[in-house]
Amino acid sequence: MNNNLQEMIQPVWKGEKLYRETFAMVLEEGICRARFLFHPSKVLRVESYDGAKTYLEGKDYVVEEDYLIRTADSEIPFADWKKFYFDTREEAVREMEERKEPLGFGPVQTEEGSYVSLAAVGAPSYVTECQVTVTYLTEEQWTYEIPERQLEQLPGLEERFRKKLPVRLVLFGDSISCGYDCSGMYGLNPGQPIWPELVKQGIEIEYGVQTEFYNTSVSGMDTDWAVQNAEERVCRYHPDLVILGFGMNDRCRGAEYREKTRQLIEMVRTLNSETVILLMATSLPNRILHTPPFYFCGYQEEQGEALRELCGKGIALADIQTVQKNIMKKKRYIDLTGNLLNHPNDYLSRIQAQIVLETMKKS
Repeated sequence: MNNNLQEMIQPVWKGEKLYRETFAMVLEEGICRARFLFHPSKVLRVESYDGAKTYLEGKDYVVEEDYLIRTADSEIPFADWKKFYFDTREEAVREMEERKEPLGFGPVQTEEGSYVSLAAVGAPSYVTECQVTVTYLTEEQWTYEIPERQLEQLPGLEERFRKKLPVRLVLFGDSISCGYDCSGMYGLNPGQPIWPELVKQGIEIEYGVQTEFYNTSVSGMDTDWAVQNAEERVCRYHPDLVILGFGMNDRCRGAEYREKTRQLIEMVRTLNSETVILLMATSLPNRILHTPPFYFCGYQEEQGEALRELCGKGIALADIQTVQKNIMKKKRYIDLTGNLLNHPNDYLSRIQAQIVLETMKKS
């Protein structure tokens, strides 16, 4: 599938044309339906997640008010909630025993007492095969907060953009910064590039500069590990810009996370005090997983707020969380995820790139 860069990095909050918004078709009370983010004035395309199949209005789906509804005779794949959540621990254990490669964790219970399926971990198509994408037009306006443009807080970067100088960028984070669960990372269709690659290309298009991009992120890591490894994975590259993308695996409260991040920033700047920092308030996990012993949903929102106290000259914040929370006033987590736990699908990954790029613009 030909992924259009301009459509992928067009901010969702600008409305007008929404590109490949995702809708999970899950059977509930005898019907599969999912809500649009904006009221659609015209639906242009409804496609399978992988882009291989196009569905027809009236035959495969109908649009009623702000909902996409699967018809009874539709060819659109769908699932029951029982595919994603088990009633008993025994069912969850059985699924884990059937895996070819052990996970090293699980089963994972929800706050509601059910157990989340782990079949999508490392295999996002388990979820995304039940998601369709819709490209549509809207006349509705975004009424929520939009990401703040903060390039003025990153003076070294602003100067390089203005003078068309090459930019050396290091992204240092966890699995989400690695690109999980973008389809392109797994070699799956539609082959959307991971969000860091969208950021790289977006910078080059917006400012006409060359970027030297290093992604030194490692899945499963937290800020304690980051502090210990910053010299090897960040400092030795002598970057102009460092994007720090941790938080999903940190189980500490906001104040502690802030101080760990402060220490990480100090480590990053040991060799180059002029390096500018873009912090990321990580995307949010499945909210019903604030459960022991794994706490996939921990204190990410509190941590994101705490990062604001570190911002100032040379340090800015890309606030993924506020945009995601506003999107989830209309859409469900199942519409946005690639693994049911904490990884975004292609749609939410694109939005993450859009927010980072917006943060690096002049106000």
